[in-house]
Amino acid sequence: MSYEYEACVTNFSRNFKRVLIDPEYLAKIKELAGKIVRKKMTESHHRVDHNQEIKRFTSGFMGEAALEKLLNVKIIDWTIGDSASYHYPDIPGYNVGIKTVEKGKFPIIFKDNRYPQIICIRSDNIDNLVFVCGLATPKVLNECQSDELILDPNLRLRGTKTGFWGFSLLTPVNSLADLEAYRK
Repeated sequence: MSYEYEACVTNFSRNFKRVLIDPEYLAKIKELAGKIVRKKMTESHHRVDHNQEIKRFTSGFMGEAALEKLLNVKIIDWTIGDSASYHYPDIPGYNVGIKTVEKGKFPIIFKDNRYPQIICIRSDNIDNLVFVCGLATPKVLNECQSDELILDPNLRLRGTKTGFWGFSLLTPVNSLADLEAYRK
């Protein structure tokens, strides 16, 4: 199968929600991302995978900030610690994660997904703009994936993650009521 960004993502962008993050909040997010990366340099997989980590953490937190604004709920965990302590769904009270990616790239997900993910895209030309694309169920996440979408050869070699391309199957998210089926 051919995974062209326009066919897989852009063609469905009319359904995406545009969310602007307050510039002061974005500055705090960038500061947190820097602190986390400095802490994580002590973990072996981060020493190997150091490319663009501040940008990647910032993008992740931007997706969370966009959903905080859209859903009117606190999501960002401002604590800093060992990575193993942070493998749980992102939205408090709901069994739902958030995956954010830079525009032009496909989201990287685990190969085996047990809970849904809300997919977000960080704008490439407006620093504080995030597109909330929609919710992917575990079934959609597990069926719409390809290792061909992983750009980093080291990540591909690890074999635990893959790329997601199923934007046509996302369910819109407008409020917490849209996540009620996933309440803990």
